[in-house]
Amino acid sequence: MNLVEKLLAVDKGEFEKIEEKQLASRQLSKLLGADAKVTIQAIPGDLFSPLSASGLDEEGDVDYSRAFDTNAKIAAAGIVDPDLKNDGLLRHLGVATPADAAKKIFKGEINKISVEIAKLSGFNDEETTDKEVKN
Repeated sequence: MNLVEKLLAVDKGEFEKIEEKQLASRQLSKLLGADAKVTIQAIPGDLFSPLSASGLDEEGDVDYSRAFDTNAKIAAAGIVDPDLKNDGLLRHLGVATPADAAKKIFKGEINKISVEIAKLSGFNDEETTDKEVKN
């Protein structure tokens, strides 16, 4: 059986599934006074790519002064719970965007969360992927 035949045998719903994962959050736990987890999900490439590109300069090189904002946008797009798009939460935090809410709640954890969302979305480090393919 070739790959096309194998793909045709996969239920169509499998292609639509969005993978989710829970991460322990030190910042959220500190705010809530108990162990807390944030739920993240994979985000599609047509959303992930422009968000990632927002961290690049005009020549296409990483602009480290934009890195935290870029990671906050990725985190906001991939965090399912808490719902950072909730209008009441945004008002309560006194912020305008879900990315600003992510920065306020998660602080430095934003970087860890965005990396996990990237992995879940299939955007792994190319070097790691190359090593996996070779093995």
